[in-house]
Amino acid sequence: MSSAAQERTAEQKLAKFDDLRQSERRAVSARVASVIAHLIGTPLHVIAGRASLIRAAPNDPSVEENARRIEDQVDRLARRIRALIDYLTVPDSAAAEESAESVVSAALSLYVPVARERGVEIQRVGGTSDGPTIDGTSALVVLTSLLSLATRVAPHGSTCELSVTPVDERHVLFELIVPGLEPPTSRLDTLEPPDQPENSRIDELQVLSVSWAIARRSGGTIEVVRAERGGSSIRYSTARLS
Repeated sequence: MSSAAQERTAEQKLAKFDDLRQSERRAVSARVASVIAHLIGTPLHVIAGRASLIRAAPNDPSVEENARRIEDQVDRLARRIRALIDYLTVPDSAAAEESAESVVSAALSLYVPVARERGVEIQRVGGTSDGPTIDGTSALVVLTSLLSLATRVAPHGSTCELSVTPVDERHVLFELIVPGLEPPTSRLDTLEPPDQPENSRIDELQVLSVSWAIARRSGGTIEVVRAERGGSSIRYSTARLS
């Protein structure tokens, strides 16, 4: 096999891996949604039924019993949700100190080939940033998630630009310009569905919201604003460790 054919095969494998990563995230989201629906379905049904009985006959002697049943169901629901939160909350691992530059290099080594397979280019812009160190694990998870999103959203033949800049003594800023990406209308910090259905953008919103949560746990944040040349600028800041 020629070197060009080997390189193309490697790109296809990386793109396939990224597809699997997306499918896994969708499966996890669907499973959590299913568990929540099962968890709250019966208690809410009982609460609604008892509230209807009280509303229909506010002076009936059974009002006190119905109110007690509502309180019991609310308490049960609160305990089950608390247990689910504890079960799903994984303790933070120790920060893995890496330079911001090494994180960028690792992310690009994975996603430049994926972008090429999808007809998109990722271009590193700006100078190097050798000095500051950050939590490399969380930063790489966020950055690769954002690059994955960019390769899916950007139009064929377009170029995404990535830069990294020390902002101040406390933070490092990664900025990713993504053609074709519209800034979300819903908040990233709540994962609330948008006011207007945006089914075609569910993947975008989930990736951005989960990335925001990871960034937040590492002392940073993510914002998406309209870029000057069209598309959006995803600005991911993370705390410096040194």
